Amino acid sequence: MKGHAQRTSPARRRFRVLETIGRGGFGVVYRAEMSDAGGFSKQVALKVMTYDGEASDEIARRMRDEARILGLIRHRAVVGVNSLVPLSEGWGVVMEYVAGVDLSTAIKKQRPPPGVVLEVIEEVAAALDAAYTRAVGEDQRPLRLVHRDIKPSNIRITGTGVVKLLDFGVARAEFDRKEAVEIDGFVMGSARYMAPERRLGAESHKADVYALGIVLANALSGKRFSEPPSDPDDHARFLGTVLETVRKALEKHNDDQVRAAAHDLRMLLLEMLSFHREDRPDAGKVEKRCRRIRKRLPGPWLRDWAERTVSRLQQYEQVAPSEAEDDTGRIFEELTGSPNAPAPDESAAT
Repeated sequence: MKGHAQRTSPARRRFRVLETIGRGGFGVVYRAEMSDAGGFSKQVALKVMTYDGEASDEIARRMRDEARILGLIRHRAVVGVNSLVPLSEGWGVVMEYVAGVDLSTAIKKQRPPPGVVLEVIEEVAAALDAAYTRAVGEDQRPLRLVHRDIKPSNIRITGTGVVKLLDFGVARAEFDRKEAVEIDGFVMGSARYMAPERRLGAESHKADVYALGIVLANALSGKRFSEPPSDPDDHARFLGTVLETVRKALEKHNDDQVRAAAHDLRMLLLEMLSFHREDRPDAGKVEKRCRRIRKRLPGPWLRDWAERTVSRLQQYEQVAPSEAEDDTGRIFEELTGSPNAPAPDESAAT
């Protein structure tokens, strides 16, 4: 009618699955093409919750928290989030698609040289420092984010040497719109990278530093280590094994600069893997230490190594779902503006 504005529903976006890039117990991550009615389209990573078990509501809350957390952090090494969307199948998180390989693949198939490893660890440490000390919530208070699942498979390297820290699904942060509730006695994360105090329920930024120390030892030696013990004496023996393994790996290098830096690398590991968290450096100090040691090591630099190596390593990361699980071509549609969409409260937007 003339004189009245015509009401229109918000344009819904469609997501066409191009390939499956990750599959876990609680959900699937797809590489998808996002498009809207205006003709705009781009490739994204679409994380869709598929779990419908007893704790499905809690998993959904954590997924929504993950999107909100990523929306509050601004750092080059933290994967970007586009939006949190209600889909007909449940909640989805639309994230930056990061083409490349996980550090775990690189360690297994073509271990990066020590200088490249230090550049990767430096970038992750910088991201952890920014997330814990500089990122703020909507109330302008520090976010105090603890990732809680630092491991090689959550660190991605692109073909141009960009490093991205992934999977904040079990992260803990202090912000107003947090939905998930911490459960006493329930410890989240990967046991091989877990600081001793975490097994007793103590969470801290220094536990992320410990996990990053295990990643550094993995990448320098090419070896995976057993779960860190929570007993001080057993942990001392564990740490001795880690340091000796790294020493032997560095001694095999034919470069005098690498052998000369071996002592400083082992001292950094000794501090990052201290049994008592108060003896560990924070992530900001780890970043600076990595940078200083890196300057003394030979090339190649991370970008040069990545340009030569990453595309070759990508063949090892192809997810091969069974015929029943092949979602290629599947269409997901955002429910915003639809009668079936959830109630328009704060949980529907980052």
